[in-house]
Amino acid sequence: MDRAEASRIAHGDLRLWNPLSERALDEAIELLDVAPGATVLDVAAGRGEVLRRVSERWEVRGTGYDSDPALVEGTRLELRDTPPDGPFDLVVCIASSHALGGFPDALARLRELTAPGGQVLLGEGYWRRAPSDDYLDALGGASAHELPDYGGLLRAAEEAGLVPVHASVASDQDWDRYEWRLILNSERSGLPELHGRAEAARKRLALPGGRETLGFALVLLQANRPEPDRV
Repeated sequence: MDRAEASRIAHGDLRLWNPLSERALDEAIELLDVAPGATVLDVAAGRGEVLRRVSERWEVRGTGYDSDPALVEGTRLELRDTPPDGPFDLVVCIASSHALGGFPDALARLRELTAPGGQVLLGEGYWRRAPSDDYLDALGGASAHELPDYGGLLRAAEEAGLVPVHASVASDQDWDRYEWRLILNSERSGLPELHGRAEAARKRLALPGGRETLGFALVLLQANRPEPDRV
């Protein structure tokens, strides 16, 4: 079983494949500043839920893509591994920085895809506290350097030319709902591979501080405009 199939089974009928609450996402979408006809790109869009919500709220021209054929089947999303040429007025990248090279490299790529003065809606993980070695092992051998802390996430965005203008974070309750749904779906699948994933997730959550280590932030970013030439 490949990673994409395992993820589809574990997420089941969840609308959002991350710990964000739907309320937090809808609030961020409401705070967007996009003109009628604005162009929108959703990076590794999954089934296109976020792009659908943006399109329902704003009169935009939306494009979304994903590399998983099972997700894009029956949708208007494109099947591709890399984003189409920009720039776009709004770029959405929620739990998808891996599709652009991972953090922090994805931030520079997002800036390239975004028109000057445009916006980025970024959903990214961060460390709420320094992860223990046991925690990283339970994550599958992850590195503590793969993610920043909250302040590091905001600083990295600014260094890439993307100014944070709004942010919210997943609550403990959001994380419980998300992680335990994945555990439940994995166990009920009856598949040994997914049973192993569920077992590792339970081990991680039961570690000291395991429920307070990983965070997830939704950040609305404004792309810097180039400074005018001085005479």
